[in-house]
Amino acid sequence: MRHPAVFIVPSVLLAACSYTSTPQFEQRFGQASRQALAQQVLDPQAGARRVPAHGLDGASARAVMDRYRASFADPNVQPAPSVQFMLGGISGK
Repeated sequence: MRHPAVFIVPSVLLAACSYTSTPQFEQRFGQASRQALAQQVLDPQAGARRVPAHGLDGASARAVMDRYRASFADPNVQPAPSVQFMLGGISGK
């Protein structure tokens, strides 16, 4: 006959494993993502109205994106040198 602790210890360990705090976490799962999305939306009802969006018109936005994409075509191109002004003449006084 086995000692009663052989049966009690595994059942206590299994009971301890069944209790978790995940239900508390699961009810808030995704809350941070939903909050971040809500904070980034300027106008949640924008799709219901037919007014144009704030910002660039289509042609200007396309030109900006074309320039942006072209900047990656040759990434080794050096930027134009900055303009420097000398104050005080050549002697530096």
